[in-house]
Amino acid sequence: MRKHNFVDKHPVLSSILICLFMMIAEEFISSVFQSIHIIIDKEPSELFQILYMLISATIVFLAYKWWFRPDFEGTLKGGNLSNPLKYFLPFIIYWIITFISMLLEKSFSFKGITLQILYISLTAGIVEEMAFRHGIVSTLLKNKNQKDQLYKVVLVSCLVFGLFHATNLIAGANLPSTINQVLTSTCFGIYFSILYMRCGNLLYPIILHTIHDIYAISSSSEVTAEGIIAGGLTLSSFVDLFGCIALAIYAIKYLLPEQEKEKVVAIWNRKWNKDNIETTIE
Repeated sequence: MRKHNFVDKHPVLSSILICLFMMIAEEFISSVFQSIHIIIDKEPSELFQILYMLISATIVFLAYKWWFRPDFEGTLKGGNLSNPLKYFLPFIIYWIITFISMLLEKSFSFKGITLQILYISLTAGIVEEMAFRHGIVSTLLKNKNQKDQLYKVVLVSCLVFGLFHATNLIAGANLPSTINQVLTSTCFGIYFSILYMRCGNLLYPIILHTIHDIYAISSSSEVTAEGIIAGGLTLSSFVDLFGCIALAIYAIKYLLPEQEKEKVVAIWNRKWNKDNIETTIE
C-alpha cells in the first residue's frame, strides 16, 4: 500500500479533515457551476442545482479515489449489497411509527415532493454520506480495520455527524429542537456508519438518507421546506428520538454483532487492497 504519513499517523484527525474538505469542495465546485450558469443565462432552477450537485459530488468522490490510488477500490464499487430488506425494514417501521405519532398529534402536513425538497434531500443524502460516512469511515478503516476498532470508527463518525447538526442554530432552528436533532442525528450516524461498514458500498446509506429527508421535510409541519426544524419540541419529537435510539440499537446488535465483525474486516481488507495481509483474529 502507498504511504500517507499524516493519515497513517493521525487517522482520526485526518478523517475529520477529509470530511470537512469533501463538504467544502463539493459546495465550492457546485457554486462555481451555478455562478457560470448565472453569467450565461440566469439563476439556475432546482433541476440544474441537482445536476451541478451530482457533478460536484462525483468530482469529489473521484478525487478521494485518486488520492488513495491504487489502494482504494471505490465507495460505490464492490462490497455486499445483498439482503436489502434487513437494512431497510427497520427504517420502514420507524417511518410508520413516526407517521402515526404525527397523525395523533395533528402535526402531519404533506407539502408535496417539490424540486426544492428533492434538491435538499438529495444533497443531504449524497453529500453528507460522502463526507461523514465515506470521508470518515473509509479513511479510518484504512488503518483501523481490526475487529476491536470497528465500534471506535462508528463512534467518531456518528459524533461528528451529530454535532454537525448543531449548526442549524445559525439557520434559525430553536435550541431545544436543535439539541433533539443532534441526538437523533447521532443515532442515525450509528445506523448509517454500521450499514456502510457492513455493505462496503455507500449506495444503501445514500438511498435511505435521501428517502428519510424527503419524508421528514415533506410530511411534518415542524420542518420548513428548506429542511430546518422551526417548531419546538412536541410528542412526535420524542417519538422520533426513541425511534432513532431503537435504530441505533438494532444496528449495533443485529448488523454489527461480534460474530459478524470478521466479515466486515474481510470486506474492508478487499476495499483497501489488503487481500495479501492476513486478517487479525483475536
